[in-house]
Amino acid sequence: CKLKLPLFPPFIIIIFTNITISIQMPHFRPLTLLGNKLTSIQSILAFEKWNAYPQFCNDKTFGRVALIACLLASTLGVHLVLCLHLMLVRVGILDVRLLNGRLEQWVGEDVIQLALQWSVYVIVLCTFHLGEFFMTAVCNPSVTSADSFMVNHSKAYTAAALTSMVEFIIRINFFPSHNSPKIFLVGILCAVCGQLCRAAAMITCGESFNHYIQRNKKDNHVLVTKGIYSILRHPSYTGFYYWAVGTQLVLCNPISTILYGCAAWTFFRYRIEYEEETLRQLFKEYEDYASRTYVGIPFL
Repeated sequence: CKLKLPLFPPFIIIIFTNITISIQMPHFRPLTLLGNKLTSIQSILAFEKWNAYPQFCNDKTFGRVALIACLLASTLGVHLVLCLHLMLVRVGILDVRLLNGRLEQWVGEDVIQLALQWSVYVIVLCTFHLGEFFMTAVCNPSVTSADSFMVNHSKAYTAAALTSMVEFIIRINFFPSHNSPKIFLVGILCAVCGQLCRAAAMITCGESFNHYIQRNKKDNHVLVTKGIYSILRHPSYTGFYYWAVGTQLVLCNPISTILYGCAAWTFFRYRIEYEEETLRQLFKEYEDYASRTYVGIPFL
C-alpha cells in the first residue's frame, strides 16, 4: 500500500525504479549526476528554499498556489496563441515567412506540424494540472492545496517528462519527416477523453474524492455508484491512463508512448488491486458493485 503517498503519475514508475537503482551504484557517475540534478529541480518545485517566507512555508499558503497558477496559466496562454497561429499557417490562411537566409529551410511543413504538436502537448499538460487544482477546489475544498496541481510529484515524474521532451527534440533535429498527423489527432482524442473522464469522476465523487488512498472510512466517505461510476468503477484511473498515453501520441513519440503505456498499466494493476481490497473491507456492497462495472483499462 502507498498509504498517504500522492498518486504519482503511473507512467513514471519504470523510469523511477531504474534511476533509483542506478544512482546508488558508484560506477554510474552520469546517472548520479542526473539524479542530483533531478533532486535540485524537485527542490525548486517544492519551494524548499522559500520555506522561510510565510507565503511559501507550506502547501496551503497562497504564495505557492498563486505562483504555480500564474506560471501554468501564462504558459497555457502563450501556447494557445502559438497553436492558433500554427493552425492558420497549416491551413494556408497565414504565410510562414518568419526566417530568412540559410535558416529558412527549417520552416517547412514537417517543422510546422511538429511545432503544432508541441504547442498542443503543452496546452494539454497545463490544462491537466490547472484542472486538477480547480476540480479539487470545487469538489473537495477541504483538502485543496498547492499539491493539488500535481506538479511536484517526484524525481520520477520529472525524469519522465524530460525523457519525452528529449525524445521529441531528437526527432525534430534528426527525424522530422518520421511523423503522423493521424496519430497526433488520435493523441488529442485520447488526452481530451481521458481528462473529461477524470473530471467527471471528481465531480461525481465530490468530497469522497482524494488524491490519496484512504484506509479509514470518514464521515463523508461513501461508495459512489452513480453517474460515470455506474459504468466504470475507477474512472479517475481510467482517465489518467488514457490521458498519459495520449500526451505521447500527441508528440508521436514511439518510445515514450510504449514506456508510458506499459508503466501505466503495471502501476494501475497493483494500485487497483490494493484499492479494491480496501474498499471491500470498508463497504460490504462493493463486491456486487464490482461485478457489474468495468475498469476500462485494457486487460484489467
